[in-house]
Amino acid sequence: MMVTIILFGLISVLIVYFTILNRTLRVFMYHKLSDSKSDKLTVKIDVFESQLLYLKKHNYNPITIAQLSSFQNNGIKLPKKPVLITFDDGYQNNYIYLYPLLKKHKLKATIFLPVGFIGKSNIWDKGDEPIMNVTTLKEMDSTFIEFGLHSFLHNNYSKITEEQLIQDILNSKAKLIENSIPFVPAIAYPYGSYPRDKDNYIKFTNTLKSQGILFGFRIGNKVNRLPLSDVFSVKRIDIKGSDSFFKFKLKTLFGRIKIF
Repeated sequence: MMVTIILFGLISVLIVYFTILNRTLRVFMYHKLSDSKSDKLTVKIDVFESQLLYLKKHNYNPITIAQLSSFQNNGIKLPKKPVLITFDDGYQNNYIYLYPLLKKHKLKATIFLPVGFIGKSNIWDKGDEPIMNVTTLKEMDSTFIEFGLHSFLHNNYSKITEEQLIQDILNSKAKLIENSIPFVPAIAYPYGSYPRDKDNYIKFTNTLKSQGILFGFRIGNKVNRLPLSDVFSVKRIDIKGSDSFFKFKLKTLFGRIKIF
C-alpha cells in the first residue's frame, strides 16, 4: 500500500513537472564561438555542439522569435519544450561556426545585431573582432537564422533619452531595410540594461511599442512562463565559455543556480 502511494506521488510530481515544462520558455544567450579558446563571452565549438546535441536528445525544440510572436499574439501553438538560442553582436565567428552547426543539426537561432557596426568591429569594447558585413548576413539562410536588433551603436538603454531611443530604433530599422536584410521587431538590450524604476520603465516600453517593437530581451537568468506576462522583459540565460557541461544542464533546467 505504501509503495503504491509513493509511486502515485512520484507520477503526480512528474505530470506536474512536464506540464509546467511545456508552458515555459528557455532563452539562451551567447556571444562568440571559437575553435581554440573559451572565456566569459566565448564558447568552444565542440562544447557548443555538445550543448546542441543535449537539447536535441532531451527533446527541446529551438524556435524563432517569429514563432514566439505567432504564439503570443495569435495563439499559434509552439512545439513542446520550446527554447530560443540567441547570439548578441553579430560576430563574424557566428557565420564561420554557428551557421554550419545549425545547418548540420537542422536547428534555428536568432542573432541580435548592433546595426551601426555591421561590417566593422566591436568598437564598444575597444576591440578589433570583426562583425559580419552585409554580404555575409544576406548569405545566411532564414531557415536557420533570423536577425533582431541590438541597438544601433550598442547603446546602454538605461542611459539614453526617449528621443535618443526612438532615433536609435529608426536608424537600426532604416539600415537593415536599406540593405534588404530581413529582421524581426525584437530588441536585446545591450549590457542587459534598461530603465528599472516603474515610471521610466513604462515610458520605455511605450516607446518601444510606438516604434513597432514586439519583444525586449534582458538577461535575468530565469526560465520564462508562457504566455509571457511582459514581452519587454523576456529573461535570457547567460551561457559562458567557462561553464562546465554539468552547469549548462543545470542552467537548462532551472536558469541561474545561486550556489554556483
